[in-house]
Amino acid sequence: MKFLENNFDKIVENISIDRLSSYKYLDSDSSDLILNRYIFNVQISESFYPIIAALEVSLRNRLYNAVAKLKGDKWLLEEINNKNVLSENEHNILLEACKKLQTTKHNLSTGSLIAELTFGFWVNLCKKSYKNSLWDKQGFFDDVFPDFDNYFYSPTLDKTKVIFPVLKEVLRLRNRIFHHEIIINNRNGIENCYEQTKKVLYSLSKDYAEMFENTFRFEDIIKQKP
Repeated sequence: MKFLENNFDKIVENISIDRLSSYKYLDSDSSDLILNRYIFNVQISESFYPIIAALEVSLRNRLYNAVAKLKGDKWLLEEINNKNVLSENEHNILLEACKKLQTTKHNLSTGSLIAELTFGFWVNLCKKSYKNSLWDKQGFFDDVFPDFDNYFYSPTLDKTKVIFPVLKEVLRLRNRIFHHEIIINNRNGIENCYEQTKKVLYSLSKDYAEMFENTFRFEDIIKQKP
């Protein structure tokens, strides 16, 4: 896509020089190249949406259900007044979600809370601090990631050491996408980021992931790299 030089200032008014500067790799990069990278970044970000959206929904529901096996079906509602599962940080996030639901006159239910809680909340439940109380319990890991062995290799019996760092990277990438930041220059390589994110989704449930295969466009878009 070509941009006329005399229209560049008008475009910059809508994006800002600071944001565009992330897309300038060399002093010799033309304005056309910079703007094409910007558009390419939007397209790549869009291609991540189906996988990340499916992953968020699956992770939060599988995690909730796995904890429910240990603590009962009402554990999340009970956690509001009795902090038995969550650490201080996650408990505060839960209270904020409750407050938001009540302010918007939504019914305070397990379903509404699960949907309201951030992706970061659920990823945080995968931190090392929850290992003894949750992840080391028999069957817990397999309840959350039943297809892990088909997509990841763990050199030890502790599979959390493999999946947790990847989840943190997915969260970081997801937040950059939703804040419209540059991702095409990811230090791990955007292709590798996509493959790792896809593997997490499939490790949650291969059958569920396959429902979305027709929406996966990353491989086609990456070929258009400017």
